[in-house]
Amino acid sequence: MAYAEAMEDIRTCLELGVPSRVPAFPLCISYDYDHFGYTHARWRSDPTVMLELARKAVTEFDYDVYMLHPDDLIEYERTGIAIQFEEHLPPAVKTYLPASEATLASLRIPADLLATGRLAAHLEGLAAIKESFGDSICLVGRIAAPFSTLTLILGIEATLMLMLENPSLLKRYMEFFLEYNDEVAAAQLAAGADALWLGDCVATSHFISPQQYQDHAAEFADASSRRIREHGGIVFYHGNEKSIPHLQIMAGLSFDAINIGEGVDIGAVKRAIGERVCIMGNLDTINDLQPGRPEEVQRVVRRIVETAKPGGGYIFCTGEGVLDSTPVENVRAMMRAVKKYGGY
Repeated sequence: MAYAEAMEDIRTCLELGVPSRVPAFPLCISYDYDHFGYTHARWRSDPTVMLELARKAVTEFDYDVYMLHPDDLIEYERTGIAIQFEEHLPPAVKTYLPASEATLASLRIPADLLATGRLAAHLEGLAAIKESFGDSICLVGRIAAPFSTLTLILGIEATLMLMLENPSLLKRYMEFFLEYNDEVAAAQLAAGADALWLGDCVATSHFISPQQYQDHAAEFADASSRRIREHGGIVFYHGNEKSIPHLQIMAGLSFDAINIGEGVDIGAVKRAIGERVCIMGNLDTINDLQPGRPEEVQRVVRRIVETAKPGGGYIFCTGEGVLDSTPVENVRAMMRAVKKYGGY
């Protein structure tokens, strides 16, 4: 369970140095609350339960990094989007806002944004977890990069249409949400987060070309990252990206580390960008972690770790979230394998 050098090793990796061993964690948010018998509704609203789950998960699975990430919508509940809440699933957008000049003109940052609702509970949960663990784990909060923020407010299709038909309006929306998100980012770091997970899953090869990423998303993702770093936080950038041309652009921005998606050779990624930025990922949770036997999981993890760790600058992570149906023996085998093969 957690070790005293966790933060030191992570910072060494971010500086492209060689740590004492490869730090490790999976994207196990929904898996953890399901495994330990909590409903999402109970966990996402109660800081006491957030701390209980963190203690259980870090103890049982030996995570070096713990992310508190209830869902993508906690700071946007008061923008006017309609949200559907369910007992066992993260909240989802029911009705988006119109992608119009009038909508942008109506948006404000609430004066009490940080003091009410689930966002206030999230900040309280971060503070409790940090007090409990100190620096024996890296505690991670979360925020969306501005381009992907718009897909949560306006919808993916409307955001992509703005990119093509009205890039000026798209940019002004991102300017607003750069400021909006910065308040939330700063508050999480002040509450105790060491790092923020900067999510940008729509600003990737799944939806846009490298040139479109460069022209429309990179500037604001970089600006958000720089602000997080100015507040003293570490930036883990995530889009489940597997396109090396996209990753090469991302590597030139200010992110401390980039989480690599599944389906790409981690060795090829290391050769392409590993001298410029710390890389994370890219275990395939659907094809490798979920269906295999524990010994098969260990072989896959060993291959990834031994390919990516030479020379340092690598943190083990999954490419995407661990499925709730994943056998617990496989999750344990994954973490044991990183600890076994991740030494230097």
